[in-house]
Amino acid sequence: MHPVLFTLGSMPVRAYAVFVGLGFLAAALIRRSEIGRLGYERMPGHIYVGAGALVGAMVGSKVGMVLFAADMKALWEAALSLDFTGKTVVGGIGGAYLGVELTKRLVGIRRSTGDAFAVSVPVAQAIGRIGCFLNGCCPGVTASGPFSIAGRFPQQLAETALDLALAGVLWSIRLRSRPEGWLFRYYLGGYAGIRFLLEFVRGDTGPKVGLTLVQWVCLATIAAVVASTRPTAATAAQGPGPAPPG
Repeated sequence: MHPVLFTLGSMPVRAYAVFVGLGFLAAALIRRSEIGRLGYERMPGHIYVGAGALVGAMVGSKVGMVLFAADMKALWEAALSLDFTGKTVVGGIGGAYLGVELTKRLVGIRRSTGDAFAVSVPVAQAIGRIGCFLNGCCPGVTASGPFSIAGRFPQQLAETALDLALAGVLWSIRLRSRPEGWLFRYYLGGYAGIRFLLEFVRGDTGPKVGLTLVQWVCLATIAAVVASTRPTAATAAQGPGPAPPG
C-alpha cells in the first residue's frame, strides 16, 4: 500500500484524494462530451444539474455509512466527520440521484438527464478504487495464491476492472436508439450486479440479514431496473428513439 504519494514541503499528498480527484475530472470531461451529444445544454438551468449531483453525492456518501456501521455512535461520528475517506459509493450514488432530481425540480427540467452520467460514473469509480487500494481501505477478505496481494484479495482492483468493463459496454451501445434515461438505468443495474458479487469478498463487518444490507439494496436496484426497462406497448408505439420531454 502507498497511502501518501508524495509530499509538498511538509504536507502529505494522499493517494486516495488524488485518485478520487482524477476520477471526478475524468467524469466531468466524459459527461461534458455526452451533454453535447445529447443536446442537454439547450435545457434552461441544466448547468446546475452537475452541481446538484455533486452535493447529493457528498451528503449521500456520509449518510450511506449506515449500511456499514457496527454501532450508531460510530455511524454518527462518521456522518458528521469531514474526513474524505468516511464515505460509501452506494450512498453516494443514491445521494447524487436525489440531488439531481431535486435540482431538476428547482430549475424546471422535466426530461431525464441521467444518460449523460451513464459512462462517466463507472469511469470515475474505477479510478477512485485505485485510490482505495493504495490507501489500504476496503482491503478485501484474507486470501492466498496468485489472486492475493499482501494476504488479501484486492477487491478494489477487481472493481476497477469491472467498472471499466461496464463503462466500455455502455460506451459501445450509447448511440443506439432507446428511450431517454434507459442508458443510465443500465449503468445502475450493471453496477448493482458488480457490487452484489464483490460484497462476498470485501470483508465488511456491517449488519447482515442473510445477505449484507448493500446486497439487498443491489437486488432491489436490479429488480427495479429490469421492471423499468421492460418493453411495453407505450415504448413500442413511440418507436426506438428517445422519449419526448414531459
